[in-house]
Amino acid sequence: MRRSHNPSRLTATAAASLTLVLSAAGLAGATTQGEAAPPSPAHQASAALTVADPPGACAAMTGQTVRKQLIGTPKMQREDATITTAELVEASDARTTPDGSAVEPGATSSVVAPAKPQFCQVTGTIAASTKGAQPITFQVNLPTEWNGSAAQFGGGGFNGSLIDATGYISIDTNAGSTRTPLMRGYATLSTDSGHLTSKSPRATSSDPVERAGARFDFALNDEMWRNFSTDAYRKVKDVGDQVTRRYYQRPPRTWLWFGGSEGGREGLLMAQQHPKEFDGIFVRNPVIGWAGLFSNFINTLHAVERDDKAGAFTSTDIALLARTSAAACDSRDGSPDGVLSDYQSCQEPVRAAVDRLECQDGPQPGTCLTKAQLRVVDAVYEPYKLGYTLPSGLSSYPGFFFGGEEWSLKDKIGTDPSIDYGEAGYPNYLYYGAGAAKFVFAQDPDVDPLTVDPQQMQDRLSQISRDMDTVEPDLSAFRNHGGKLIVLECTNDYAQSARMGMDYHGSMTATMGPVDDFFKLYVSPGTDHGCGGSINPSTLDEDGLTPGGVQTNAGTTHGVPRNVDWATVLEDWTAGTAPGHSVTATANDPAAPFAALASKPVCAYPAHPQLTGSDPTRSDSYSCVE
Repeated sequence: MRRSHNPSRLTATAAASLTLVLSAAGLAGATTQGEAAPPSPAHQASAALTVADPPGACAAMTGQTVRKQLIGTPKMQREDATITTAELVEASDARTTPDGSAVEPGATSSVVAPAKPQFCQVTGTIAASTKGAQPITFQVNLPTEWNGSAAQFGGGGFNGSLIDATGYISIDTNAGSTRTPLMRGYATLSTDSGHLTSKSPRATSSDPVERAGARFDFALNDEMWRNFSTDAYRKVKDVGDQVTRRYYQRPPRTWLWFGGSEGGREGLLMAQQHPKEFDGIFVRNPVIGWAGLFSNFINTLHAVERDDKAGAFTSTDIALLARTSAAACDSRDGSPDGVLSDYQSCQEPVRAAVDRLECQDGPQPGTCLTKAQLRVVDAVYEPYKLGYTLPSGLSSYPGFFFGGEEWSLKDKIGTDPSIDYGEAGYPNYLYYGAGAAKFVFAQDPDVDPLTVDPQQMQDRLSQISRDMDTVEPDLSAFRNHGGKLIVLECTNDYAQSARMGMDYHGSMTATMGPVDDFFKLYVSPGTDHGCGGSINPSTLDEDGLTPGGVQTNAGTTHGVPRNVDWATVLEDWTAGTAPGHSVTATANDPAAPFAALASKPVCAYPAHPQLTGSDPTRSDSYSCVE
């Protein structure tokens, strides 16, 4: 890595170095093995623009500013942006393990460090407007061979760190040979959304509860909360546009967005509130209906931890729930494989089977569930009703889908009742519920989250809804701009309910009529919040049973097929080639050359994959049926 010098202004020599050379060969990106690979079919006609003097051009970026008038909208708090560093990063090959050693048999991970082209990495800040607020940090990656377009990456959780926009759009859905947007020649950009957890005074506290609050305490600052909820993403997009224009001496012709979870909410925010800014948006498991979702988290926290954690689960309890779920409905899709592919019709029979698990003669771990544990099941799998309607139109949050419990339910409710909030190993989504209760809902770091009741705080929750909910069903302006939107929901997600994306699809069609010309909702059964696997092949016994005793088959012994090159699907659609009623997902060998070991269709909602052939490892053995 070469660090540039720090000129105070753009010299004539540096300006000359920005001259672009048209590459006769086009954009020749390298695969993860370092071999030449052709560009995506949708962009084969677009030759690359090659920076003639990358060291000089990159060095010239340091210290430049973007005036506040070019950032955001007049309704936003705006200050100037300054580029603080510009480093020329040399091309590098991919790694499949952190230390370069061989991939172990049964590993589920693929590439841990994707290949990178030569690029200029620019970082900087947009100054804060008010005392006590942190600046917005941004990153812009400028490849030496540019395809003429740009892609913005969304964040995750409560953000609080600078997202690295040099990698995959989702580490859990790449096949190893998948090329990142940066390798495809996109200028890529990202942000911390206006706060760094490491900069919180609580981050260095010796008290684990106080230290846990470092993730959430930015919400007590009005400007930082506003940047996180709405403003930072448009501001950084505008800065990225200016930086890209200066580096290549022309604007990007196409803008794409990639984001999952919170980054998915951000992508939908852009389509709804800034509909002319992006040409294509891909979001995975977006946390839309945020006010309802976090009310659900708080309600689940209460169900687990009240009465001295009477509702807590152990790993044997979750295994019992997983076996019951699979036994009740796994075969309905024609393939007993540990995946409830017919996710909609499976919910009632599974719920009935779970209700029959109630203990009759006192607690018997691993064989029945107590009344308190069944109340946790209600909190997770039944709708949470607020009792009033939020400004977004939501009055409840939908329940989660049954299926894949032993993989990811532990992240939601945990398996060790002895662990408390703030301690290592505390379940992720109880942690988010407790943090939101303190810092977002009650706005009181010292409040006991078990006393925070969303049903009794309509005014506060209504404000949160106005700030955070992204469920506006009328995307006419985005459609008229020519925008394309792809949403991927994964049914075993325990960080947000996949039903929420389905409800959003329903509200859009009710408002706009048919939307297939610009919006596709795909549903991946049996995958989790990252749309990775709910079956870990390294944990299966010789009979293909999971640790919880759930049976798999040849189609899932290598993990649930989940790898889809969504970046290509989106860029092809923005170039005129619409995706079909299904796309093919694969489970791949984690070592190069990443051979496909099984495949299965990911169907457009409301269809699901039904096994109609004889080989569950082949996508063409399935049909997408409603």
